[in-house]
Amino acid sequence: FARMLAEHSGNAEAHRFLGESFLRVKQGSKAVPELEQAARLDPAGQAEAHLSLASLYDAAGYKNLAAAEYEKFLAKKPDYRDRQKLEKYIQNNKK
Repeated sequence: FARMLAEHSGNAEAHRFLGESFLRVKQGSKAVPELEQAARLDPAGQAEAHLSLASLYDAAGYKNLAAAEYEKFLAKKPDYRDRQKLEKYIQNNKK
């Protein structure tokens, strides 16, 4: 993915896949900028990047950042099947 991004830095999907790969090998600090870039490049198509960021922030204890990412996700995917669950998380953890 890194090689592909060197040639195609505007590829949102590649950024998300690279971010997800970093998450799998527990390199969250490298995952964050890749997932953020994916969401910036393709806000609607890469909305799930916000779910990954929220999960990472939640696991690290940054509940308020996780809540913010869930809000961004729900703004892009208002018909998400677990919307109520995320809204409850936001309500309980937003500062």
